Amino acid sequence: MSGVLSRRASLVTIGAALGGAVCRPALADPIPIRCGIIPISGNAAYYAADKFGYFSAENLAVSSQIIRGGAAAIPAMVGGSLDIVYSNGTSIVQAIARGIDLRIVIEGTIMTTAPPDPGALLKRKGDPIHTGKDVEGKTIAVNALRDVQWMFVKAWVSATGGDPEKVQIIEFGLPAMVDAIKQKKVDAALIIDPYMTVALDDPDLELLDWPMSKVFPGGPVAFFTVTPELTQQRPNDVRAFVRAYKRGAAWVNANQGKEPFIDLVAGFTGLNPDLVRRMKPVPVPADIIPATLPRLTALMRQTGLLDTNVDLRSKIFT
Repeated sequence: MSGVLSRRASLVTIGAALGGAVCRPALADPIPIRCGIIPISGNAAYYAADKFGYFSAENLAVSSQIIRGGAAAIPAMVGGSLDIVYSNGTSIVQAIARGIDLRIVIEGTIMTTAPPDPGALLKRKGDPIHTGKDVEGKTIAVNALRDVQWMFVKAWVSATGGDPEKVQIIEFGLPAMVDAIKQKKVDAALIIDPYMTVALDDPDLELLDWPMSKVFPGGPVAFFTVTPELTQQRPNDVRAFVRAYKRGAAWVNANQGKEPFIDLVAGFTGLNPDLVRRMKPVPVPADIIPATLPRLTALMRQTGLLDTNVDLRSKIFT
């Protein structure tokens, strides 16, 4: 029998001698994804996916760009400076209604089904205001006009017997809302966390109501959105981002209220850990539930944020 090795056998022998190095494919460079994100506690799943390497495990190099909200970030994404954006649902629907085609890939925030909510209507202690009828002729502060919080206030006034057209809703920065109530610049304010947790302990204020769960229990509030071009050109990258995010959501759901979760949120928000410990936990979804989406557009139409039909279900990317 000839002692000459075949070419194939020779390669196998060389590969074995090199520890199998010739058989290992080189890892591809991580794929960059630029994400517009708001560093709030409700986005803990995103930050968990980043901190614990879930994005890296999908071979993604995700970079975070802090944004103020979807109204400004969506045009930036359409212009090509961002790949994916976290946005409240009202901004997404309004953009689609104006002819900007978008796709939703993750349900970022859902409303609680019962109090406590992530935001509360607060008033001066002792003021005889209890319902939407009582605030007719009065002033309520929200963080942005014709946005999701504004929508909740308008819907709450209607749901509790008042006429929203008889209520003045004005814009105030969240850090200034408590003083605005105390100084009688406004009669009530919809204050969201982390400011809500501090305000609820203020002896000069008291709870008026929990409008969010009252008018929109369990409803979808915010999403991660992309352009249809990205889903066509890089569908696997979008799916990889979603898989990593869902791992982050699972981690958050398993650790809410525990020290690792508190440390995570305090780290990316800059909040005091004791304040984070006192904040109300919020649901952390990931999967989009199509049947709930018409509720959002219906509430937008009811409150005047939308004057045309938008079927958000047709904009889901899977």
